[in-house]
Amino acid sequence: MPENKGEGGAKMEAAVNLREQPDIKNLLYALESSGLKKEQQEVETLVDYLEGMENQFSRMLSELREMQGTLTKIQDKGIRATVSRIVVNAEGKWREMQGQVSLIRENLIRSARNAVSAFKERGAEALRKMVFAMKIPNALCLMKNVLHGGMESMNRKAAKIAIIGGELGKAKGHLKNVVRVLTGKKAKDLTEQNSDRGILAFIQKTCLTCGKMYSAMEQKTDFVLKRIEQSSRETEEKSSVKADLRELKRGKSEKRGKQPRNQERG
Repeated sequence: MPENKGEGGAKMEAAVNLREQPDIKNLLYALESSGLKKEQQEVETLVDYLEGMENQFSRMLSELREMQGTLTKIQDKGIRATVSRIVVNAEGKWREMQGQVSLIRENLIRSARNAVSAFKERGAEALRKMVFAMKIPNALCLMKNVLHGGMESMNRKAAKIAIIGGELGKAKGHLKNVVRVLTGKKAKDLTEQNSDRGILAFIQKTCLTCGKMYSAMEQKTDFVLKRIEQSSRETEEKSSVKADLRELKRGKSEKRGKQPRNQERG
């Protein structure tokens, strides 16, 4: 079995590729050597899933930071303050969901460590029960719902930005033109594009992009969940077939055992 280098800090664990994390490697080795293919597949699927999610969240963070960097370029202080609150809320939602992924990762590592300990002390059946107790499908269902909420949240933010860039901009233009007319100046064309609207359009597009990323992650989660469920059904069906075959063989064996006695009586 691969050596366990001991517990490291959370930062050290996060820096290591999950599949190369010592506790995960030990767990996968124990599952493979025990012939627990279903449980091994579940753990491997979750590991690959979490690594993919971490990459997606890193990409989204880059999008959010680029969006945040444009806020200082908004000339109108009122619009800048309103949009800043929306962007801060979007980053908060990102931290919340990224935290969920990190929590699942940390729980998996901890559970892997405990499962291997149980395997060393009590054998393969204890290992199987420990993996079952991880409730991997439940964790994926929770993540799927959280990601769906993230997608809806980002789409709502994009809609708010669209309103701010449209209706609020027009209202501001009307108010300024009233002041200009009252002071004897010529009214400005309200359809004239300004830098603020360009920035708001960029922020709106970024919100929609992040919403699509959440949606793609939700679909990926659903795919992984169905894959695990299908694997579980196939394993149960194989177990049922094997049980039927054993029962059939047992019946034939008993029948053969009775035949000599029947012949003696004849």
